Amino acid sequence: MKWFHLPAALPGAFLFFCQLGTASDYTPGVQHNFTHVGGEVAKNTYQYSLWVPGDYRKDRAYPVVVYLHGGGRGRTHPDQGKRNMVSARLVDNQRWTDAGYSSKAQGQFGYLHVAPVKPIARWEPDRFKRMIDHVKTKVSIDENRIYVTGFSMGGQGTWRIGCADEHGVGYRIAAMMPLGAWGCSEVTRGTTALTCRTLKTALWVQHCPRDHVSRIVEQIPLYQNHLDCGGYGRFTMIPGQGHISRPGGDDREGFSMRMAWMLSQTYGTPFNYCVEVDGGVIEEVLKGERPFLGETGRYGFFEPGSVLQVTAAESRDGRPFVKWSSSDGLLEKEGERTTRFSVGKADAQLAAIYEGPVQLKVVGGVASPARPAPGQIVKVALSPRKKAGREVLYWTTDGPLALAQPHAKEINFLMPARDVTIRANWVRDK
Repeated sequence: MKWFHLPAALPGAFLFFCQLGTASDYTPGVQHNFTHVGGEVAKNTYQYSLWVPGDYRKDRAYPVVVYLHGGGRGRTHPDQGKRNMVSARLVDNQRWTDAGYSSKAQGQFGYLHVAPVKPIARWEPDRFKRMIDHVKTKVSIDENRIYVTGFSMGGQGTWRIGCADEHGVGYRIAAMMPLGAWGCSEVTRGTTALTCRTLKTALWVQHCPRDHVSRIVEQIPLYQNHLDCGGYGRFTMIPGQGHISRPGGDDREGFSMRMAWMLSQTYGTPFNYCVEVDGGVIEEVLKGERPFLGETGRYGFFEPGSVLQVTAAESRDGRPFVKWSSSDGLLEKEGERTTRFSVGKADAQLAAIYEGPVQLKVVGGVASPARPAPGQIVKVALSPRKKAGREVLYWTTDGPLALAQPHAKEINFLMPARDVTIRANWVRDK
């Protein structure tokens, strides 16, 4: 079996193209704090903590995951940067199943985690750039694999840094993941393909629609602008109520999946699109540059043209296998349980279809076809209704579907071999 893995660094000639730091001020497996005390970090640069993975080597160029904290009472010392819902998990980034790793991606090693701190104020791209320049003097980084995520004020900061001019005050960001971003209406964005600066950056927005601190009515236009200008993005509606909402239950696989999605992206190369499988698994990557295959085989991230080998069970719940179906890409032999799938230029749902009827129930919308067979592409349009003031639409499902654009008035998805309920929801913007 031939395995491929994420190029957390490549040996030899590739390092010539990467900015290498002096790699002199680090200890592997330890968090290091860099502060304004004694001029260690300039006053016009963020103080920050740097987690160096235990397998760190000077001759490798490492990806960098930056987490921007939210407001609250602000932060005054780098030790406080890890006290949030993401950094506490990223610091111990040797826990493979909980931090974006996969044993099916042989050759992986750790990433650098940077957590800057600051008082209550907006995150500034110029200070961020100077901080990354300082990080480069301490460790070896791959400048094409810088990732930014953050919550609330940090979510807004993620947008501000992603929208910064890569030739001026900003840095080239391979992927960004704003979480419950606050104050998105303040973010300056380009409105055309020539002026929008996030088009080379993969984007995954996560937001609770019932968050009345970080208003989703400000987040959606910013995200939609990115798509309208030609960008690639995903949007996940976080369940719950309030500002500190997050996925419930055991979210280890979901968290690892989101981290892996970021780590699979490289600036200046084709995006790695998400392939999610229902009723089968991805067994092997047969062809492709920079692929990532998840631990369970139920998902992965791949460039267009990558070729995967997928396998379905002979039966599920006593119902025999019929065929494969996909929302995008190309199946070689859809009637065979083990076949090849070529990745297209979009996220894809890949479903193994089994005999037996399925039911689609739509609340607040109209489906076409109304009674889809498993494997059919379904379009659901919003039913006409009178809006009550400032309301925001979002779709939810209780089936195996992951809706990549749940905010749209019209959604499309692949009908799986399971019953599905789709529901239109409205939340009042306060």
